[in-house]
Amino acid sequence: MDLLSCKLFAFIGIISFLLIAFLFSTNRKNISIKLILSSLAMQFGLAFLILKTEFGRKIFEGISSGFSGLYGFADTGASFIFGNLANVSGAWGVIFFVKVVPIIIFFGALTSLLFYLGIIQFLVKGLSFLLQPLFGTSGAETLCVVGNSMLSQTEAPLLIKGYLKKMGESEILLVMISGMSTLSGAIIAVYGSIGVPMIHLIAASVMSIPGAILISKILSPKMASKEKSDVSVAEDSENGSENIFDAIASGTIDGMKVAACVVAVLISFVSLIEMLNFLIKFFSSYIVGRPFSLNEILGGLFSGITFLLGIPIQDRIASGSLVGQKLVINEFIAYSNFVKMQLSVRTKIILVYALCGFANFSSIGIQIGGIGALAPNQKGRLAKLGLKAVLGSTLVNFLNAAIVSLIL
Repeated sequence: MDLLSCKLFAFIGIISFLLIAFLFSTNRKNISIKLILSSLAMQFGLAFLILKTEFGRKIFEGISSGFSGLYGFADTGASFIFGNLANVSGAWGVIFFVKVVPIIIFFGALTSLLFYLGIIQFLVKGLSFLLQPLFGTSGAETLCVVGNSMLSQTEAPLLIKGYLKKMGESEILLVMISGMSTLSGAIIAVYGSIGVPMIHLIAASVMSIPGAILISKILSPKMASKEKSDVSVAEDSENGSENIFDAIASGTIDGMKVAACVVAVLISFVSLIEMLNFLIKFFSSYIVGRPFSLNEILGGLFSGITFLLGIPIQDRIASGSLVGQKLVINEFIAYSNFVKMQLSVRTKIILVYALCGFANFSSIGIQIGGIGALAPNQKGRLAKLGLKAVLGSTLVNFLNAAIVSLIL
C-alpha cells in the first residue's frame, strides 16, 4: 500500500469515526456544526504544528525534554535505594520494578506539590479560559477536560468536585470521555522511559482535549446545565494538605498506591494472558489443525480498524493486535509490546496516538469508584454511560491517529 492510499484510508477513517459517533448520538438534531468544525480545526492544527513545523516540533521537544529530565530525577532516587540495579547499562538491562515504580512515586509527589502550590490550577484555568468560548462548554466541564491532559481520570475531577453533583448527562459524559482518552503526566513519563516516543505521547494527550469535546458533544449534545460562567478550581486535594511537606507525603503515598496497583495488575494480567494464550493454542491445534495465538486473533479482529488509521498493509495484523490489547486489556500491555515490535516509522507514530488513552473496560470501574466517591448521586449515571464513554474515548484516540496519518 503506497503513501497516497494510506492517506486516503485515513481520510475515510476520519469520516467513519465521526459517523459512528453520529449513529450513537442521543440527540442528533442538537449537534453543533460550529463545535465540530472548531474541534476538528484545533486537532488538525495541533497535528500540523507538531508534524510539519519546526516551531511546533521544538515546543513539544522542549516539553518532552522536561519530562525526560523529571524522570531522570526519579532515577536518582531509584539509584539511592536500588544501587547498581537502577543502571540500565548493566548486564541485567531494564528491570521494570526498579525503572518504572520510582517514576510513578516521584510524579505522585510532584503533582501533589504543584497542586498544593496552585500551579496546576493556574495552568488549567488559563487553558479553560481560552477554550470555553470556542467550544461553548460549561466552565466546570472545560476545566475537567483540560485537567485530564495533565492529571489522571480520578484526579482531574477533583478540580471541579463541587460541581459534579449538579452536572447533567452531557457534562458527565465529557468528564468520563476526557478521562479515558488522555494520559496523566506520570503515565506519560513511564511510557517515555520504556521507549515510547515522548513527543508524540504529549501531543496525543493534548489533541485529545478538543477531540474529547468533539466526540462527547456528538454522542450527547444537549447540555442539561447552561452554566458557562467562570468556575473556581478546588484549591486543595480531596483530603486537603496542611503544608508543603504534607502535600509531598500524601502525594508520595498516593503514588505508591498507584505503583502497587500497576505492578499487581501487570503481574496478574500478563500471567492470565499467557495462560489464555496457552489454552487458545492448545485447543486450536486440535480443532483447526494448527495453533492460533491470542495476538493473531486480536490482530484479525482489529486489522480493519488499522486500515482506517492509514497503517501500511504489512503492519496491519501486528497493529490490530496492539489496538485490541489496548481496548480489551489496557494500554500498558499494548505499549509494552509496542516497543518490542519491528514496525515502520510511520506505523509507530500513528500507533502512539491510537493507543494514547485509558479507553478500556476496566476504566469504567475506576471512574465509577473515583468520580462516584466525589458525587455519590452520579454513580447510576456513571454506570449507565460507562460503555458509551469507552466507545467515545476510543473514537477520540482513533480520530487523533487518523488525523496524524493524513498529515504525516
